[in-house]
Amino acid sequence: MPEMTTLPSGLRIISDEMPVRSVTIGLWVNVGARHEHENEHGLAHLLEHMAFKGTNTRTAQQIVEEVEDVGGIVNAYTGKDQTAYYMRVLSRDVRLATDILSDIFKNSIFDNTELDREKGVVIQEIGECEDNPDDVLFDNLNEISYPHHILGKTILGTRESIKDMTRQQIISYVQKYYHAHNVVFAASGGIKHQELLALAQEFMNFSQDGSIPHTNTPEWVGGVRVIEKDLEQVHLALSVPSISSLDNRFFASEIFSMIYGGSMSSRLFQEVREKRGLVYSISSFSSYLVDTGCFGFYAGTSAESATEVLDISLKELLNLSHSVKDEELNRAKAQLRSGVIMSLENPSGRIEAAVRQQMIFNKFFSPDELIERIDSVTKKDICDFGAYLLSSSKPAYCMLGAVTETPEIKQILDNYFN
Repeated sequence: MPEMTTLPSGLRIISDEMPVRSVTIGLWVNVGARHEHENEHGLAHLLEHMAFKGTNTRTAQQIVEEVEDVGGIVNAYTGKDQTAYYMRVLSRDVRLATDILSDIFKNSIFDNTELDREKGVVIQEIGECEDNPDDVLFDNLNEISYPHHILGKTILGTRESIKDMTRQQIISYVQKYYHAHNVVFAASGGIKHQELLALAQEFMNFSQDGSIPHTNTPEWVGGVRVIEKDLEQVHLALSVPSISSLDNRFFASEIFSMIYGGSMSSRLFQEVREKRGLVYSISSFSSYLVDTGCFGFYAGTSAESATEVLDISLKELLNLSHSVKDEELNRAKAQLRSGVIMSLENPSGRIEAAVRQQMIFNKFFSPDELIERIDSVTKKDICDFGAYLLSSSKPAYCMLGAVTETPEIKQILDNYFN
């Protein structure tokens, strides 16, 4: 089980020792893209890029070279709720990793020349996403789901918002949110808790001044959007509002998704691809935030088959809300159990789980507790969850390709949703 110590500053230290010779170590900040203000769209992600672009003591090149000189890997990500900066190194190099993480966190200078250059990199990233049909599809799906909330916007920002971002905005954001009460310093692998605690006391003397980000629950709107584009395939996705990560139906949701479209044996894969040959790719998805979530499915098909794929997929959703076979439930539980255990057998997956559990639930769950929760899900729980999803009157449906909106789309949606 992970161990945790909270320093007098408020900084939480989490370790999870494993019998391996490497360590994943990082800083997780409890602020993400959803906490941006209107004039800050894309700031959290741009800041993640800028953190590696030079400090008072290291240039951007020196940061990369010091990490790679010891065979390490450095990376970061920006999520809706959190931002993370982490490294994976051999156990003997964990002090260097801590020094670098502390340096970029406390001493990044956000040089204007580097900022202008990195704005260009992010704008290239935006362009790359615009060339990817899946990214375009899901960005639009989010937008029609939450048109009046930051969750409906992309994490990357827009070309205009990135171009307009200033160095002072980034500095103000860091001063506001990157403080001890809002940060977790964590490591998993070949490291003992006392060793990590000593490193934290030496390097992680963060400011205690700042704000805790306010989480504003979004209003789900939904609707239909068809984007005409000259593509070989039609990409389609449907989403409905679902539970948050705190909901006690979490594992029912995960098992429902597994049975519905989470594997090659799932109903969607077997019915739409294997039996009818209408798609190459089809799957379900779930997204959980601290106050809301969504559930849906994605498919790639031909323009001629798009309406049929939508209808069959929703029919399978309705069928699953009425009955579940024993073998389906047992298979989904086995897949979920193995996924949980396998993710906990590498340092990166293990520390991610520990940090998220602490940030969301303020506690840790043992593997046995998680498996017990999985095993406790019943067929009735699955059917009830399906009925809950179908009780939505506001599905969000997006389609991208050589298609136009037709009356059949609205009719199909009306057939299944209240």
